[in-house]
Amino acid sequence: MRVFSRPATAFAVALLCACLGVAHAQQQPENIPWENSVAIAQKMAAGLLERQTGSKGFPPTSFAVEVDLNLDGFPEIFAYRHKPDCDGVHCGNFLFVLEGDSYQEVLGDIPGARLVPQDKIGLSAFKRNGFLDIQSDQMMIGWDGKRYVDASTFPASSLDGAAFMAACRKSKSNEQPAEGEAERVSAACECQFNRFQVTGFTQPDLDTYTASLGENFEYPTGAKEIAWQALLRMPRMSAPAAMSPAARANGRRPISIMATSRSRS
Repeated sequence: MRVFSRPATAFAVALLCACLGVAHAQQQPENIPWENSVAIAQKMAAGLLERQTGSKGFPPTSFAVEVDLNLDGFPEIFAYRHKPDCDGVHCGNFLFVLEGDSYQEVLGDIPGARLVPQDKIGLSAFKRNGFLDIQSDQMMIGWDGKRYVDASTFPASSLDGAAFMAACRKSKSNEQPAEGEAERVSAACECQFNRFQVTGFTQPDLDTYTASLGENFEYPTGAKEIAWQALLRMPRMSAPAAMSPAARANGRRPISIMATSRSRS
C-alpha cells in the first residue's frame, strides 16, 4: 500500500525540518505511529472529500493529516486535494471537524481559504470557544461554535490589564536594559494583552497568568489545580519557569498543522 505520495512527503518533511528539526527521522522505526496516523487520515479523507465535493478518488499528490484542534483526544482531519488549476471548490484545503457522530467541513465559508498554500497555514497558541485559532495566510481564523470564521469579526472583551502589563514588562526586561529595550518590551506586552482580549480570555484567567509571571508564584494544588491545568492547555499559557528567557521575551510563532500532528506520535 502506498502511504505517501512523493510531493506530499516532501512537503511534510520540509515543514517538519523547519519546525522540529526531525526531517531525517522519517525512516526511523519510532515514526511508525506517524505513518499509521497519516494512512488513517488519508483513508478517512478520501471518503469525506468524495461526500463534500462529489469527486471520487484521492490524487497521488494529495495528502491528509490528523490534528486535534480542541485537545479532546479525537482528531480533526486536515486534507489537501490536489487538482491542476484548482478552483477552490472541488479541490484545495479542507478541514473536517467531528460534530456528534459525523465529520463536518468547516472552512467553506472563508473566502480564499481553500487556496492558501500549506506553508502559510499554522496553529495559533490561543484557543477560542474551545478550538485553537488557525493562521491562514494573512488572516487569523477562529472557532465560532460551529465553524471557523475570520477572527476579526469576533467582539473584543474588556479586561483590566494594568497588573498584567506591569508584570509582563518586569518579566521581559533585563537588569541592565539596552537602549530602546523598554519600548520594545512595552510594545510586546501590549500586543500580547491585545491578543488576550480578542481570544475570549476572562479576567480570572488573566489574573492567574499575571500571577504566574512573578518570581514567587505558588502553583495551585488540589481542586484549584484542575482550573490551572485547563489554562495551561493553551500552549502560550505554559508556565514561565518552563520557558527559556528568549521564548518568553519573543512569544511563540504559529505552529504548522503538519508539525503539530507529527509531534503527537
